[in-house]
Amino acid sequence: MRIENTHGCHPAGTGCDDRSNYKCGAQVVDANLLPNSIIELTLESPNYHDNLGVSAIGHFSMHVDNKEGHGGGYSFFSDPIWVNGCDCDNCQNIPLSFKYTRDFDMPTPPKGTWFDVWISIYWSCGSMHELNPRAIACNSQDVHYRTYVK
Repeated sequence: MRIENTHGCHPAGTGCDDRSNYKCGAQVVDANLLPNSIIELTLESPNYHDNLGVSAIGHFSMHVDNKEGHGGGYSFFSDPIWVNGCDCDNCQNIPLSFKYTRDFDMPTPPKGTWFDVWISIYWSCGSMHELNPRAIACNSQDVHYRTYVK
């Protein structure tokens, strides 16, 4: 897993639209809360056949249902970060999927406990945004995923 901090530029989500060539369809394929307070996500972008898959993630939070005192919410970060080898100067041949793991500051709840994930997924990043030269334009979609600890 390679993550680039956004020094000097950042992904700028331009959204997606199912009534255009820039279709939506980003998704969380799987999520799990692992022992030792680690979340693991598998993310996927739509395939525009441009070799520009999941390039950045942002606005990432989760909520664990209250079961046996393990409930609560956790915000990981709000500003987007580059992933999958994409950065300000190079965003080519990016895979459609990305596996992300991250520590969180709560005890891992027991198996079977339901939790929600909210995350913004950015893909097809390329040219500079016309209104902000430090912003790289990307298609983006805010995604919600509900599952349980396996």
